[in-house]
Amino acid sequence: MRKAIRTDTAPRPAAAYEQAVVAGDLIFVSGQVANVPSTGTIEATTIEDQVTQALRNVEAIVKAAGGDRRSIVRCGVFLSDLAEFAAMNRAYQQFFGDSLPARTTVEAGLGALRVEIDAIAVRLRTPRLQRAASKQASGKARKRR
Repeated sequence: MRKAIRTDTAPRPAAAYEQAVVAGDLIFVSGQVANVPSTGTIEATTIEDQVTQALRNVEAIVKAAGGDRRSIVRCGVFLSDLAEFAAMNRAYQQFFGDSLPARTTVEAGLGALRVEIDAIAVRLRTPRLQRAASKQASGKARKRR
């Protein structure tokens, strides 16, 4: 099953694509840039601030789809200039802390943009589903006794 995700807490798509698509328990987030959702403009001037804003946009979409920052398992980072890799890496590590996702980083022709980041995340199970899974597991344990 496939479900499109749209939220006002992240920038609106600039072309023909969804902010994210959920398929099963996976959340596929389209590439996000450093646009501020409320203005639609890029206000950050440093690469570190642009990476942080792009990741905030990714996180907002993941949250709208039922995940959180720690449920992001992979990011693709597209830099207009690989000379900015070290600065991007510092901002990326600061954003994710000890819960670093897998990542690919490539240099790409982004026009006036300096960074774009896409992501894959895993939806969190709702408390109702966790309780159901727990009951099912305990029922199996009783049957084994």
